[in-house]
Amino acid sequence: MNRKTNSLPCCSYMSIKSPIAVPILLFGRKKSNQPSTKDAANSKSKPPKLIGFPIVKYEIVDEKVKFYTSAGLFKKHWTVVKEFPIYELTGVESLDSWISLCWNDKKYQFILKPKGQSFTELVKQIAVLQEAHRKDIQKLQHITLHRDELLVFLNAALPLVDGAFDILMGLHRKHVDWLELERFVRALGGTFNFRAQTLAPLDLDFSSVSVAIQNQNAAMTAQEAFAILGAIYGYFDSFVALEDLADATPNFGQVRNIVLAYLVLNDLWFAKVVGEVDLQKEFDIFETQLVDLAAQTSFKAVGDEFRFVLFDSKILVDGVWNARQLYRDHLVCSNLAQIQKPSTPS
Repeated sequence: MNRKTNSLPCCSYMSIKSPIAVPILLFGRKKSNQPSTKDAANSKSKPPKLIGFPIVKYEIVDEKVKFYTSAGLFKKHWTVVKEFPIYELTGVESLDSWISLCWNDKKYQFILKPKGQSFTELVKQIAVLQEAHRKDIQKLQHITLHRDELLVFLNAALPLVDGAFDILMGLHRKHVDWLELERFVRALGGTFNFRAQTLAPLDLDFSSVSVAIQNQNAAMTAQEAFAILGAIYGYFDSFVALEDLADATPNFGQVRNIVLAYLVLNDLWFAKVVGEVDLQKEFDIFETQLVDLAAQTSFKAVGDEFRFVLFDSKILVDGVWNARQLYRDHLVCSNLAQIQKPSTPS
C-alpha cells in the first residue's frame, strides 16, 4: 500500500478539530462567570417581618397612650391590653400599621389590625406632647433657678442694708464710736460680688467707707454709706425681670418689694435717731408696702407690729434690732427665705 496516498495530511486534522474546541472554550468560560437568574433573586435581601401584639384601637388619655383589643360579636367590649405614660417613652418607631415603643428599657410592639389604618397620627401626637413637656420642664428648672438666686441675693442684701444704716446711725450719736463703726464695716467684708444666671450682677467695694472711718472723716463716711444703700436700691431699677419667670415665688418683683420695705423700715429708725419728730408719713408708706406684700405673697406682717417699737421714745438701739428681727421672722414664717439673724446690737 502506498503510504503517501493512505495517510491524512496534518492540515486536514487541524481543520476538523478547531471548529469544535474553540467554541466550547469561549462559551463555557463565559457561562461559568455569570450567576443564574435564580441565584440573583436569592441574593436580594428580604424586608424583615414586622411582628407585634394585635390591637384594634388606640387613644391618648390623661397623658397616657392606651392600646385596646375588642371582644363580642355584635356589641364590642374594649379592653386595655397595655398603656404607657407618654413622658416616660424613650423611643418610638413606626411603619404603617406597626409601632414599637421603648419604655423602662424594654420594647413593646403592636400591630393595628383594621386594614388601611396606621400609627402615623399617633407618632405625631406623642412627639408634640413630649416636646411641650420638655419645654415645661425646662421652664420650671429656670424658674427654680431664678427663685433660688433671688433668695441668695435677699440673704446677702439685708445684712448690707443693716451695716450701712448702722454706720449712718452711729455717725449721729452724741459721741461717735469709730471703733464700733470699724466693726460695722468689717462685718460687710471687703467686697460684695454677686453673680447669677438669671439676675444682673452687683459689685460693691467697701474699701472707701473703711478708709473714711479709719480717717474719722464723718462726711465721707456718710457719703460712702449712702452709696451702698443707693446701689442696692438702684439694682432693681437696672434690671428687668423676664416675664416667663413671673411664676416663681418669690419672683423678682416680690423680692424687690421685700428689700425696699426693709430699706424704709431702717430709714424710719435712722430718722428717729437723727431726731425727726413727724414719722407718720414715712410709716404710712411702710404700712402700704406691707399690705402689698401680703397681697402678693405669704408675707403677712402688719404695721401695728412695728408701731410700738418705732414710736416708743425710750427704745433706740435695741428697738432697731427688734424691728429687724421681727421682719426677718415673718420672712422665715412665710417660707420666702431663711434669713440670718441681724447682728446683736452693741
